Order: sequence, then structure tokens, then C-alpha cells
Amino acid sequence: MLTRLGQLWRVVASGFCFAIYGTLSFVASLTLLPLLVLWPGSTETRERRIRMFVSYTFRALLWLVQSLGIGRVEVQGREWLEQAEGKLVIATHPMYLDVVVLLTLMPFADCVVKSAMLRNPFYRHFTKAAGYISNADSEMLMETCVDSVKRGRTLVLFPEGTRSVPGEPMRFRRGAAHVALRGECEILPVMIHCSPPALLKSSRWYHVPEHPWRLTVRFYPPQDLNAFGRREGAPHGVSARHLTRGLEDFFKQQLASHEYPDRRTETAHHHLARS
Repeated sequence: MLTRLGQLWRVVASGFCFAIYGTLSFVASLTLLPLLVLWPGSTETRERRIRMFVSYTFRALLWLVQSLGIGRVEVQGREWLEQAEGKLVIATHPMYLDVVVLLTLMPFADCVVKSAMLRNPFYRHFTKAAGYISNADSEMLMETCVDSVKRGRTLVLFPEGTRSVPGEPMRFRRGAAHVALRGECEILPVMIHCSPPALLKSSRWYHVPEHPWRLTVRFYPPQDLNAFGRREGAPHGVSARHLTRGLEDFFKQQLASHEYPDRRTETAHHHLARS
């Protein structure tokens, strides 16, 4: 009975979080956003200012989620965030809040957003003003991503292309590998794991697990492309295929070890709320 009541509470709390964040985002787009846009500064300065504001709102959302007992976020390997600038951040994508967490931790990062976000009345104004990268045009998407890493910016990509499905094998698309090869940048891997699974691609917001979820975000040291199987001197297509396979193998190994961690040697978790 207590488990059922707790689950019912998290359904109500989840609906409240989505409703309040969507409503406040819409209100802010009509009131605060014009001020952020018109405030003096270059285009880059304006985008950084808006991205920082978005990051603060994401932090507030995660605080609310954790305060209401819906779930919690734990970050490991936080020290590697200091080296994220100029890197291609490759992350797994198990749940809806993955990008929220990453942009809280890396507020100035470039990231790819679905074209639907530019049509969403609640978020489209901030999405456009922040200069996030739309996936509407595949050719332009690749060029923009390559340009991002060549300019020394931090770029976040989810090589699965969409949220992963529990129980199905991890499959990476080659887009991230093409960006890495053309941009000649190091990769900063991020393993994101949610237990129990929640906010999945195939589920609605009210499909909550029986117990609060725990989202673990684990950063690994940046590595060059050769560490993931790039073939020096091989044709670009061949190198992209091997690099994609190498990234898949790396994350599969980390996922296997993460699902059955040795609690005696596991490092202490750091809650996002304490940062």
C-alpha cells in the first residue's frame, strides 16, 4: 500500500514539475527573455548569457524533482568537467532529463535539439535565442557540429540519436564519429544510467516506476580518437565505422560494470544539489 501511495505521489509530483516548468518558461520567454536579448553585447555574449539563464532554470527543475522525491541525480568524475572545453562530449541517452543534467553541468556547451523544439510554444523562444543546434537540416547539422569543435567549443552529442530502449542492444549512429574525425577533437565520454528506468522514449510522463529513480552521470577522462579505434590513414568512411564500433564497445563495457558495481571500491557519489 505504501509503495502504491508513493508511486501515486510521484505521478502527481511529476505532472506538477512539467506543468510549472513549462508555464514559467513560457512566461519568462515573454518577459525576461526580451531583456536578455536586448542587453548590450555581441551575439556570442548574448547566447552565453541566455544559456547561463537556461542552465539555472534546469538546476531549479532538478532541485524540485529531488525535493519532491521523484528521483535524484548523482555525478561522478566531476573533475573531468574542467577539461570539457573544446571536447566532443559523447553521452548515452536513457531518459528525458539527460540533456537537462548535462546543460546544468556545462551551461555554455553546444547541443543538438530536435526541430520540434523550435515549434514548441513553451520552449522555442529560448531554444532559438540560446543558439542551440537544430537537427532539421542533416547537411547543415553536420557542418555546424564540425564548426563547433573546430572553434574550440564544447559539443554534446548523443550517438544513439534518441533515447535508448531498455533491454535492446546499444546502437550508435555514425554521425558523432564523422564529427569527431572531421573536427580532429578529443572525446569526453559520459555514461548516463537510470535505475529503475524512468521517463523512457516509449513511456508517458505519468508512467513512473515503483520507487524513486537514480540518474547516475559518470564522466571519464578525455581521450584521443585512436583510443576508440580510429584507423590512421584509412578512408574516412572506414575510420568512422571503426570509431563508432569502438565507442559502442567502450560504453557497453561501462554499462556492464555499472549495472553490477563493486560497492567496496565504488567512489563516493556527489549529489548535484550539493554543487
